[in-house]
Amino acid sequence: MENKNIAVLMATYNGEKYIEEQIESILNQTYKDFVIYIRDDNSTDSTNKIINEYTEKYPDKIIQVKDDKVARGACKNFMYLLEYVYKLDKHEIYMFSDQDDFWLEDKVEITVNKYNNVDNKEQPILIHTDLNVVDSKLEMINESFLKYSNLNSKCKEFNKYLIQNNVTGCTMLINSKLVDLIKFDITDIRMHDWYFALVASAFGQVIFIDKPTIKYRQHGNNVLGAKKVKGISGIYNKLVKNNTIKEDLAKVFEQAESFKKSHYNILSEEKKKVINDFCEISSSNKVKKIVLINKNKFYKQGLVRVIGEFIFI
Repeated sequence: MENKNIAVLMATYNGEKYIEEQIESILNQTYKDFVIYIRDDNSTDSTNKIINEYTEKYPDKIIQVKDDKVARGACKNFMYLLEYVYKLDKHEIYMFSDQDDFWLEDKVEITVNKYNNVDNKEQPILIHTDLNVVDSKLEMINESFLKYSNLNSKCKEFNKYLIQNNVTGCTMLINSKLVDLIKFDITDIRMHDWYFALVASAFGQVIFIDKPTIKYRQHGNNVLGAKKVKGISGIYNKLVKNNTIKEDLAKVFEQAESFKKSHYNILSEEKKKVINDFCEISSSNKVKKIVLINKNKFYKQGLVRVIGEFIFI
């Protein structure tokens, strides 16, 4: 097989309904210099049959990764796949694909061009973009995922990523220098993209492209999906009707503890202080929590989320 510089990683599970359309959208990219690696997490539908058909049709372009692990979720599936490909053949660039979206034809070209213009590639780099939010038939719901979800693309510092993520994994490009720092045995991470954003913001840089490169399909079975949090109904659903905020915050602190355990020794002294303060929040009284949040600007993105943070922290 020809050695390509870019690895596109697709994690699948029971994706028979949309996977063909997604694979075709990747194959139809204007930039062609990549290999697609697909790892299926024991699907019970015809997903594997479809993957096999594509690997037979495009043996130099698509590789199915098979192992005896059961990921039980998109995060572990992507982590298993990345670890396998990284050890198999160290690519310079890694990109990530969900099974049910649709890539705009210049997605790879736009993101790779941005990467090529980065001055220092000897540091961990993560590049991500905006997305179109669409329905199951790819009809437009909103042209901007970040605006729809009330997320701030300008947030890219380590302290900001400790409390909230704004990187959507299916738009993401990471380089091999970032993968060099990934701990594949890390526990309690919320999602792979959030963890990678923490690594990039701690040791390198996060870069945002203010342009949609993907049609982000919403169909009822999304692992995460797009959530509108603006307006009165958004405030009600987030702060009154939603009773999972405390649980979500607890998981965020668990992730920070795992990151601290895995990466503390190589953090700068400044970032050691930041993560120490963040991890102290969960065991502090209410006044101390607020002091630590304000001191380090551990603010979530959007007024509704900040209000929820201060109420439920």
